[in-house]
Amino acid sequence: MKKIIGLLCLTVILTACNKSESKGNKNDELKEGKQLSQEQKTHSEEVKSSENRISKDEAVKLAMKQFDDYLPNILKTYDGVIDLQVPNTGDFTGDGIEDVAIYWNIAPEGGNAIIGQGLSLYKNDGKTVKVIAGYEPDYLFAFDTIKNGKIIVERLEYAEEDGRCCPSIKTKHALTIKGNKAY
Repeated sequence: MKKIIGLLCLTVILTACNKSESKGNKNDELKEGKQLSQEQKTHSEEVKSSENRISKDEAVKLAMKQFDDYLPNILKTYDGVIDLQVPNTGDFTGDGIEDVAIYWNIAPEGGNAIIGQGLSLYKNDGKTVKVIAGYEPDYLFAFDTIKNGKIIVERLEYAEEDGRCCPSIKTKHALTIKGNKAY
């Protein structure tokens, strides 16, 4: 009789533990479900937000159109012709959206020297692009990259033995944007 009562007690205890564990699993499942639901909602909001944004290619087209509209003013300043016009993208305003930097060179008509060069910087707000700054240093430079929220350029200088085509002294510089100027 003691064995039967002992077995019954053991069965009751095991059943109670199993039900308790089952409730814990259901609570965990409910918590995980709520967490997944929140993550899905956040992802859904991000997708909707990015669906309303212009694409990187559209941002480049808009920036190039604005640059082309302003180009006659640049050409008058330097009394030359456009030699190079290259759009580059990357987030340099820190808002998580790819902005546009157009690197350009001006040459004399019929010549191959660089008489002017610069960067035109366009902020992409997701709906349109707007020129925010220009960079036209009084030294020769080359555009390098947009990385970690910074625009990196290389200042180019000639060593004594360098040919006119090929300056060998290159110093990297991260631009700072303040007002409508970059330096």
